[in-house]
Amino acid sequence: MHLYVVESLRTLEQWSSWEVQGVYRAGRRGALRAVALSVALLVSAPAAAEPEEAQRFEVSPFIGYRVGGSFKLIDTGRHVELDDHGSFALALDARSDELTQYELLYGRQSTVLRGDAFTPATIDVEYLHLGGTVALDEVQRVKPYLAGGLGITRVSPDPALGHEDTRFSVSLALGVRVPVSPHFSLRLEGRGFLTPVNTDSAFFCRSDQSGALCQVRVRGSSFFQFDLLAGAAYAF
Repeated sequence: MHLYVVESLRTLEQWSSWEVQGVYRAGRRGALRAVALSVALLVSAPAAAEPEEAQRFEVSPFIGYRVGGSFKLIDTGRHVELDDHGSFALALDARSDELTQYELLYGRQSTVLRGDAFTPATIDVEYLHLGGTVALDEVQRVKPYLAGGLGITRVSPDPALGHEDTRFSVSLALGVRVPVSPHFSLRLEGRGFLTPVNTDSAFFCRSDQSGALCQVRVRGSSFFQFDLLAGAAYAF
């Protein structure tokens, strides 16, 4: 009987030892897992918290419709006007800060100049402006902005009409930007172009045997056009 009790106690002690070792090993494995998980979280936390790098440059092709553009002739007092017609533009932007960008804009329209007692002529009107954009609200989904620029206007007639003419001009625009992804957005813009014209200015002049001939002579007026533009912007 005594031997049986001793053997039972030894067996119970051995089971207890195995259970303690199993609990120890399980606890050690759990602790190692917890330490490994903590290290992984610490390593990945800076990468997750690091903000996405802002895109520095942007290119935006546009298609549009341009209206306006007329001259008052000195000789007759009548007006010659450009037909409203389609246009296209290309804008290159460089980020200045969170709200502003520098912008180089090129726009072109091929149309027809016509008027009473004036033979219709094909005309290309081009603008090259350097300026910028200012975001008016960066919180909303649709982001309005204001833009402007200074540059030149080049009016190129049919060669038979005369030589091209280049003048100083200014522009002002109001638009909206709709982000689609971190790199792509849609842009809608209305832009007005104003080209001051000096008193008694002559356009589309050419020379022949009798001297210089100018098809259009205007007096103290301004040449104004307005572009309605829609485009897509890619930032990189």
